[in-house]
This record gives sequence, structure tokens and C-alpha cells, in this order.
Amino acid sequence: MGWILFRCGSMSSRGINILISLSLFACGGGHEEGPTDAAPDALTLPLWDPGLADSSVLGTFRGLERARGIVHVHSPYSWDACDGEPRAADGTLDEACVADLRQALCVTRMDYAALTDHDESMADEPWGPELFLARGDDQPLLDLGGNLVASRLACEDGHHVLLTVGGENELMPIMLDRHPEGDVVMVHEVYNANDADTVATFRSLGGLAWVAHSESKDLALLRDLGLDGMEVYNFHAAIDPDIRPDWLGLDAGGGITAALEFGGTDPDGPEPDLAVLPLLFENLPSLEKWHTLLGEGARMAVTAGTDAHQNALNVAFKDGERGDSYRRMIRWFSNVALVEDRTDPAGIEAAFAAGRLFVAFEILGTPEGFDARLLTTEGDRELGAEVPAAQALSIEAATPHVAGLDPGLPAPTARTRILRVDALGVEEIAAGEGVVTAPAITPGAYLVEVRITPRHLGPYLREIRTDYAEREYVWIYASPLYVR
Repeated sequence: MGWILFRCGSMSSRGINILISLSLFACGGGHEEGPTDAAPDALTLPLWDPGLADSSVLGTFRGLERARGIVHVHSPYSWDACDGEPRAADGTLDEACVADLRQALCVTRMDYAALTDHDESMADEPWGPELFLARGDDQPLLDLGGNLVASRLACEDGHHVLLTVGGENELMPIMLDRHPEGDVVMVHEVYNANDADTVATFRSLGGLAWVAHSESKDLALLRDLGLDGMEVYNFHAAIDPDIRPDWLGLDAGGGITAALEFGGTDPDGPEPDLAVLPLLFENLPSLEKWHTLLGEGARMAVTAGTDAHQNALNVAFKDGERGDSYRRMIRWFSNVALVEDRTDPAGIEAAFAAGRLFVAFEILGTPEGFDARLLTTEGDRELGAEVPAAQALSIEAATPHVAGLDPGLPAPTARTRILRVDALGVEEIAAGEGVVTAPAITPGAYLVEVRITPRHLGPYLREIRTDYAEREYVWIYASPLYVR
């Protein structure tokens, strides 16, 4: 699943950068005009925050904190990261690229990062601190047997980010404790395998079995693999001119064209981080496969894949950063785990295994106060819980608000939907603002999602496409609650 973001046949990343640069120049001021009355004087506009608030603002419910993280990110141990040149001729890593990734995780205040490198060259690297990008004051985290299973990345401001190692090939194992057994050839073979036995192998290595790019995966294979989870959104799929027509039924170049409206260096142009807005559409093929599997009785947690490589758009935008910087892409959305301790890697992995997690598209705002629970005769149950129908009572979900919203900005609106999925399909059983409830006495998988119309982003779009702020987007996808 290696990717050069704007792949066109066999075009090199350098050729792609030239193409994008020419496109930016050619586009100039040419764009589809949208409404302009939402933008106040630029001098009064609150400064755009390139980072995110500490994840503590997400809230704590019933003793469970929210751990924010990224799943599906490529370090210089992927052959195609860092503009396709992650290593020097002598084999040493591109330290500038390593530093960019580390700094991005700190600025966005991730609590964890599940690295997912391609087997070339991750599988060639011995399991050790180097594979965890350990530098400076980072702390190795060992299991009871003294084996390295995670690393605590030390940020300059005192924040720490847990790093775990995994891979992305046909399958996407995450949070592994060690490489597969055998010589280097055998290790590569395991990472590239794609069957239920390999899923079991990844679990025996201390990890979980996920799959990326589910839009292109065969439903029958997904069914047979018995995965722990899957992506329901992937940025690469949303923009790639090969994937869009082949797997999403979209025009090939539309994603690039829309994103380029946010390029350039004009100080009066739109906020570059918002370039993802036209690409935050629902990945229907992935969602339909997820719903089908749930309707058949499968347990399937979900994540969104940033798929960041920092390898495709080495062109400076008006904020001085390259278009595809690690910082910019990691800021767009997060995978939030419900844990007792945000600093505990075992607790984060346990939350993933149990399905206690949700996707939050934080470019639309950090969702403060989101909560979802299953009320039963035996007490409250969290996301991922499975209970008998005789015990189930109702689903309750709290609609979040945008954390730290400046009162001078236009107000967004958000609404929560509760869906039930069973063998007959998907049915919305409740929707609204505030606290939304729905009965949960009928067997099925219950989903909670939140949608938002982000009018507060309108001023940052300037005169380019303020209509993007008037659209409704999915803000949160929550993993299911199950009634059997």
C-alpha cells in the first residue's frame, strides 16, 4: 500500500512536485467563488492554532479519560516516506524527516502514535530503540520480560507521546511487541501475508490486526480474516487520482483540484490546514462493508487513516510549511481511545481490542464533551461492549461542542445520530442535539455518529470557498455497541 500522494502512472515524486507547483502558479486567483460575507476583517480574526489543545479537554466520563492518537503513519522506515528518500546512501535515516514527525506529534499533542511502516525497510531493521525513533530523552517501555514494546517520546514542553510499532502492507498490524520469528526473508513474508493465519500471528506477537484502505478490500476476504478493526476513512483514498475513480466512483483529479485552492503563499489566502475540507466526504464503500459485517454479527472497531508520509507536496504554503507536512496532516483527525490512564500503552491497546474508541475529525474542532454509553439492567457499558438483549435498555449519547471556540466566530451547529445495524440493513433510530437517547432492546450493532456544520471556520476560508463552512460533515464515528 505504498503511496506517493498524487501518483500518476510511474511519475516520480519530484515530477509530481513540479506538476503541483505549476498547477498552483496556473491556478492563480482562478477559483469558484463562494459567499464572502462570513469573513471578518483579517486583523480581528483569532490566530489559527497549528496545534491542538491537550486531550484532557475531551473530557473524562465514568473514570475513563480520552487518549488522542494517530493510527496509520509512516516514518523513514517506509521506503516511500520523506520524498521517497528516507535514507542517505550510507543507510542512515533522514534526520530532518524524523525531526519533522516527532515535532508534529508534539505540536498536535498526540497521546500515542501507532507507526505503520511498510515492510521495506521496517522489516530489515532489528527490533530495538531505533525502530521506535528513539532520540534524546525518550524513555523505552519494557514488558515484564524486559522486552521493548513501546517508547515514550519526550517533547520539549514536557508532553510525552507513546510510540508503538506496526506495519501497513496487505494487512495493518498495530501495536506489535516484536517482529515475527525467523530470518529477514521470513519476516518480510509474514508482513506481506494476507490470511486468517497471519491475523492470528500478529495477535501472538502482542499486536492487533487492522486493515487500511478498506475501500479496495474484498468483502469476502474481510469476513474471513476476522480482524480487530478497519479504517472507514483514509485521506490517501480521498485524494488519490487512481483510487478515486476505481474504488470510490469519483472523478480522478477532483481531489487535487479542490485541495489546490488552499495552496499558494498569498497572505490573504485561506488557511492551508483547511485544504482537507473538500476531501472529508463519507467513504461509502468502506462504510457499506463495515455495516455489512456488523449486520452479519461481526465485531469491528473503526479508525481513520491519515496515511502521512511527507512525500508528495514539497511546496511551501502561506504558513511556510510544505503542503503535506506531518504537522498539517496529523492535525486533521484523531483516533480517541477510552482509557483509565492516557500514559499507559497497555491500556490504550486494551481499549482498541475492546472497541472503546472513536474517530474525531478535529480540523472541524476538538469535540469537547462527547460521550456514548449503553444503559443496561446491570449498569452502564462503554463503546465496544456486548450485552444480551434481555439486559439492554437504551443508548445515550451526548452531543459535543467545539472546545475553546472564540465567541467572536460564527457558531457551528452539531447533531447526533444513533443507528442500528442488523441483517436487514442500517436504520436511524434517533437524532438530535444535546443528549440523544434511543431504545436498545432489539438485537444489533448500535452506532453513534456526530455531524457538524462548521460555520466557525468560514472566516478562515476568506474569499475562496466559504461555502465549505456551510456544509455538514461527519465529526465523529464511534465504534459500535452490541446487543445480542
